[in-house]
This record gives sequence, C-alpha cells and structure tokens, in this order.
Amino acid sequence: MLRHLTAGESHGKYLAGILEGFPAGVKITRAYIAAQLQRRRLAPGRSARQARETDAFEILSGMDGDITTGAPIGLLIGNTSRALPLPSSLPRPGHADLAGMLKYDTLNASLIRERASARETAMRTALGSFAMRLNQLLGIAVNSRVIAIGGVYGLTAAGMAEDLARARREGDTLGGEFELTMENVPAGLGSSVQADRRLGARLGAALLGVNGVKGFEIGGGFMLAALGGKAAARDPELSGGLDGGMTNGRSLIMRCAVKPVPGLPGGAVSTDLKSFRKKLSISKTSDTTAVFAAAVVAEHAASLELASALLEKFGGDSLKELRPRVKEWRRKTGRILSRV
Repeated sequence: MLRHLTAGESHGKYLAGILEGFPAGVKITRAYIAAQLQRRRLAPGRSARQARETDAFEILSGMDGDITTGAPIGLLIGNTSRALPLPSSLPRPGHADLAGMLKYDTLNASLIRERASARETAMRTALGSFAMRLNQLLGIAVNSRVIAIGGVYGLTAAGMAEDLARARREGDTLGGEFELTMENVPAGLGSSVQADRRLGARLGAALLGVNGVKGFEIGGGFMLAALGGKAAARDPELSGGLDGGMTNGRSLIMRCAVKPVPGLPGGAVSTDLKSFRKKLSISKTSDTTAVFAAAVVAEHAASLELASALLEKFGGDSLKELRPRVKEWRRKTGRILSRV
C-alpha cells in the first residue's frame, strides 16, 4: 500500500512530503511534476498570490535520475510568499480558525490558518503526480471537469469567466461542482469484506479531505435515492464503476461539491475571541473560487488511493513486476466482462 504525509505552513519556508511504498522502475520527469503543479496553481479563480508562487520543488530521495528506486520519495516545495500573517484573535467564519483555536487552545487564528490553508494541496498534488504517472503507465486515464459554478449548470467557458469576474467585483466568492472520471480501471480493486477496505469509502475519504469539498457521490449518487430498483438496474452506469466496494470494470465516476471560499474580500462578521466584540473579517488574498483547483487536486488525491489499491491487488516492488500482472488480469477478466 502507499502511504503519504505532508508538512509545512502556508507562509513557511517549505512544504514537505513523503511517499512510501511506491514501486521502483517508474519513469517520471521533473517536467511532468511541474506541469501538474502548474495546473493547480494557475486554475481559473485563483488569487493574485498564485502569480507570485513558482512551486519550485526539490526531490530529496527515492529517485535515480528520472526513475523511482522503491525507496521513500521525499519532496520539498519552496514558498515564495513567506510574510507570516500578523497574530489575530478574529476567526474567519467558515474557515478552520474557530474550531482549531478551541482544539489547540490558542487565541491566534493565524497559527491555525497557516496549516489549514489549501496551500498544502500543492504538496498533495506533487506526491499524487507519482501515482497518476503509475496509473497512466498501467493504462488508466484520470480526468476532471467543472460542471457547475454558483449553482449554475451548463455554463460555457465564457459564462464561467463572466460569473467569476462579477463575484470578484462584488467582493464575493463562489462554490461549484466537479466531476472526476477514471477510465480503464481493472475490475476487482478494493474489497467488500471490511468497511475500511471498500474502495468507495477510501476514495470518499480522499476527496472529502480536499479543502472546501463538502459533498461526494459515486455514479448516480443522490439521484439513485429517487429511483426504483427496476429503473436503477436498467442503467449499470449508475453504479459509477463500483459495486460492493469493488471496481466492476467500468469507468469510475465521482462528483464533488465545493463550498464558496470562506475568506471574503468584502468581509464577513465575526467575533474577536479576546474582546468578544463583533468585527469584520476581511481577506484580500483568497481565491474567487476553489472549484477548478480542487478538481485538479482531486485527480491526484484519487490517483494516490487508486494506485494503492492496484498495489494491494497485484503486488510487486517494481513496475516490471506489476505491469504483466495487470495485463494478465485484464485478459482474464476481459473475457468475462465482454459477455456480460
């Protein structure tokens, strides 16, 4: 199985990450990782800070040139913006501030905000790049698309840009929804024998762990609640590629709802925890929307979980071991699935 950890603060010197259990023999270039980080950093709706960040990274271990060695992969991403925020006893509504201040017994919301910030997802994206590359080499394609902004579906690119520009002018932020698709996934990943081994539960945990994600569904999701069993059975795509916690050979289809960014340029009323007076909490550095960037992060978070499930199913400490096992399994199960 794969394990990963991240460390670092939004305005600290570095973000750090470790990916352990990744097989040897996988070729991944620095340009590939940089391209994934750029997709996240330059997604529509981002704040001016993203233009200042470069996401320059350093690979500390686990690589011999462009090839993984099987040792733990260590990464550092430097922060360009290192101006630590001033101490503040004013929690930002909708952010981690209040809950974190209570949990860690501090009156400084800035300390909570530094780690809870979505800046951490730069490292999750970098680590997820390795998993995405492994999945690609095994024939699995991962894609995402934004399907709604501010509750409006079917928007064109121009329409979305117009909505974002209007929200920015009004000092507001917008939520939205995105869809994530993983194609050509082998059948039989995950398990039904224990709740924590169900792949749907694991993917749900990974995607609900992306900052701002407040809703998650697989396949037909909540729509299935309104259908009868006969209607649901007529459309196997409604399963979203999972049955009983296991992949069934169809594409994995997931959707997530992302809340509006809680830091409002126009300000939101909060309570100062020192004076208990009402004050306006204003953010001048927040994104207008996080949904586009969250979709990119979700691709990488889901790729980590799927790659872990692949390694659990097929084993092997190198791509050379893993690839023929996956190929033979596809051949074996494909004969059955083609007749179902």
